[in-house]
Amino acid sequence: MNINSVNVKKMHHRNAGDTEVAAAHQVSKRVAGKRLQTLQTLFTLKGGTGEQVALAAKMPITSTRPRLTELLEMGLIEDTGRRAKNEYQNNEIVWAVTAKGEQYVHQV
Repeated sequence: MNINSVNVKKMHHRNAGDTEVAAAHQVSKRVAGKRLQTLQTLFTLKGGTGEQVALAAKMPITSTRPRLTELLEMGLIEDTGRRAKNEYQNNEIVWAVTAKGEQYVHQV
């Protein structure tokens, strides 16, 4: 998967109504940019949780977490195995940029 490609079908339910499909198409226009912003922020932080990335990137956590999942599926980030408490004292995964992700950041 390319960091700029967006699979709109994964952004809505299988039997979605017309308004849900339209909303997915609308949001998909911004996903690639937010994905890159998430990767660059994680790289700058030298790793971090979804909450830390969202705060540093000034993005809502609800936009950040799906981008982290996508970046993980692309092999651009990885789970470090470490956990850190978020503001609600729940454990969150500490993510790190992979060598492939670093290469991508340096290319842009």
